[in-house]
Amino acid sequence: MKNTLTVHLGMIIVGIIASMLLITSVATYNTAYDELYKAAGIEAYGCANITTGLIQAEDVKKIISGDSSTIDKVSEQLNWTTAHKDIFETQYIIDLNGTLLALDDNLKKAGFKAGDQFHIDEEAIAMLIDMKHSTYSEAYEFGDLERLSGYAPIFEDHDPSKDIIAINVIDFDASIVKERTWDVVSGGILISIIPLILASLVTLFLIRRKTKPLSALIAHAGEIAKGNLTVNDTDFTSKDEVGDLSRTLNTLASNLRNIIGTIQTTSVQLTKNVENNSISLNEMKDAVHQVSVNMSETAASVSDGTITAEQSSDILQNLAQGLQISKERADMSVLNSKTTMQTAEEGLTRASEISRDMDKIRSASIETSETIGRLNEATTKIQQITGSISAIAAQTNLLALNASIEAARAGEQGKGFAVVAEEVRKLAEQSNTEVEQVEKIIKDITENIKQVVESTVESTKLIETGSSTVHQTSQSLSDISTAVEKTVEEITMISDMTTTEADNSKQVVELITQLTESIREIEEVTTSISAATEQTTASIDEIANRSNETFEIAHELNQIVGKFKL
Repeated sequence: MKNTLTVHLGMIIVGIIASMLLITSVATYNTAYDELYKAAGIEAYGCANITTGLIQAEDVKKIISGDSSTIDKVSEQLNWTTAHKDIFETQYIIDLNGTLLALDDNLKKAGFKAGDQFHIDEEAIAMLIDMKHSTYSEAYEFGDLERLSGYAPIFEDHDPSKDIIAINVIDFDASIVKERTWDVVSGGILISIIPLILASLVTLFLIRRKTKPLSALIAHAGEIAKGNLTVNDTDFTSKDEVGDLSRTLNTLASNLRNIIGTIQTTSVQLTKNVENNSISLNEMKDAVHQVSVNMSETAASVSDGTITAEQSSDILQNLAQGLQISKERADMSVLNSKTTMQTAEEGLTRASEISRDMDKIRSASIETSETIGRLNEATTKIQQITGSISAIAAQTNLLALNASIEAARAGEQGKGFAVVAEEVRKLAEQSNTEVEQVEKIIKDITENIKQVVESTVESTKLIETGSSTVHQTSQSLSDISTAVEKTVEEITMISDMTTTEADNSKQVVELITQLTESIREIEEVTTSISAATEQTTASIDEIANRSNETFEIAHELNQIVGKFKL
């Protein structure tokens, strides 16, 4: 709203008042003109009716019959009227068709003569003949003069019961009626302008006084719509709609400050949690990679053990020829098995570390879910507040409509208030539009939160899968350690038995065969562990990608909240 609205409304109301004054003045002028015109017409035909007594009916009949000797006589009688009544311009006698029979000197000076055709008001003449009563014409312009003619019938022998033989006419200057009418009404019109000026000034003052708070409230709402929440509360305490709107805007700004502050704090904490998750995931990825390397080494060692066992089995088939070689191979197997056991123990330690890291990630994920839940509750409160504001705006709009109806019932006195009510209605609609924009922003935040929730749920599932895989890896490594330990014991026994019991070579062969099968099983388990490790690495990569998506969403949330100034 601009300051020119006051001027516009004032001009409209002043224009209405001026129009009313103009209409009243025109009506007064027309009424006065009609009355003065009627009075002039009555005076004209009244004088014409009176002066017919000065004119001899026989003289008129002679003129009609063609005797022009009496024209001058009758004309002199006509001159008497215009000489004694200055308000009359001319007097003349016409027949029923408008032909001049006799005329005064004023009409002669205008260039007319007896026998000329003169203008007549046919409607007035027809009424005169029909009613046998004097009358007057409408104003007309003829002979360089705006005329009002009074008609009086001249009866045969001046007997109204007989026929009309001619018409006595007196012309009145019709422009004088306009001049006298203006003289009568001009003073009243000029005096009525003074109340118009006073009413205009008072109207402008009152409208300015009513619209000034609305201008301030619209500017205040505009700052809030731009995201500037640092504005001070408005101080309009009136009990009308303006006061309600002021208090509503103050409540809106306060609630938005609290909500946006909460969202900012939550989004910052969310960003930190995501960053910590990314660091933990990278560490876990490195640990899993190390486990994979160790398992590859273990697989290579187990493969070597398998070859050695097979060679030992072949050598023991020819125990007599290579018992000593079998003992050496057995010793070598013991050494390799110890190495394998040590490697398995290290793998178990790594798996325990990975399990602890997975627990940390799970805790961070739970904390993230709780933070997002609080954020979702905050957005729900915002939607409730904006819903309340929309309801208030709708109520304000309804009040403005009721005010407009009441103003319409009040008629002319309520037009100014109707304009103010219309502005209140527009302000309510504008507030509703601003609330819709806030709801759109909240909707965007809600959608982003939904994406974060989905990513967090997916991350939690992947973490649970990774934890299960790590647990299985730990169990497999424990089994490997146990199996290797048993293998060491068996190979030691084989080494001792090759020194003392060469005759039991068949039993040694069987033990070596069992050892070979055990080593193959170990090799298969090691291969499974390696595959599981690769799957764990892929899962960690997926979790890392989800974490990056969560970080981007948190960053976008920070940007959205950053539009507001607290």
